[in-house]
Amino acid sequence: MRFMTHLTRAAIVAVWASTMPCPASAHELRPGLTQTAVTYRGEHRWAWRSEDGESGTLRLGFTALPSGDYLVAGSLVLDDAELGASGSARWRGDRLIVDLMVSGGVRAQAPDEAKQRLFAKGEVPKQIDSAGFASFRAELSTALDGVTQQYQTNVLTGGKVQGPIYRNGTLKLLSQ
Repeated sequence: MRFMTHLTRAAIVAVWASTMPCPASAHELRPGLTQTAVTYRGEHRWAWRSEDGESGTLRLGFTALPSGDYLVAGSLVLDDAELGASGSARWRGDRLIVDLMVSGGVRAQAPDEAKQRLFAKGEVPKQIDSAGFASFRAELSTALDGVTQQYQTNVLTGGKVQGPIYRNGTLKLLSQ
């Protein structure tokens, strides 16, 4: 007979971990930090702008792993949508590389110009629904500003497909 079930052991570990103090440097993202446990490292916000003029705010929370990598989760807020973002990050020399999957959609929105072009003339609906995803990569300097690459596809009302689209962009740190 087992002394504790897996669920009981997991609960004990979770309670124990929640009582551990966070180190003084918990809100810093910097290379060379020695890590022995999974630790929340803080939230950061960036102004994002694509090369074709689309803009938004990228918000990410970082959780450091003992390996030196980070688990990353947050959102990309655009003018017409808020998209979920999750992935990983790691320092490579003096660059923080962030790889994300970004996904979401909109309901009952007026189509922007790019989406209107997917419909035949005179058949553009007043409102559309859209869902999509993007593979999103950021390369950030030690100041946490940098560049992005994005590959995305959207599917909208009537089975219309926007993409695949590849575009570059920039990130400017707003807050730590």
